[in-house]
Amino acid sequence: MREKLICSVCGREQEIPKCCEKSMMVKNDYLICCCSDECGYQPIPECCGKTMVYT
Repeated sequence: MREKLICSVCGREQEIPKCCEKSMMVKNDYLICCCSDECGYQPIPECCGKTMVYT
C-alpha cells in the first residue's frame, strides 16, 4: 500500500511530496528529506483549514 496524506474533512488524498527524487518522511508533524539535512523541514500540507493526516 502506498503512503499518502488524507484530509480528515473532505477525504481528498495526496501523495507524499518528493525531495531529491524520493518520497519525504513524516517526523514531528513535518515532512523531511531522507537524503539530506540541507533540504530541511517542510510543513505537512493543509486542506479545509486542517493539517492533512499521514497514512
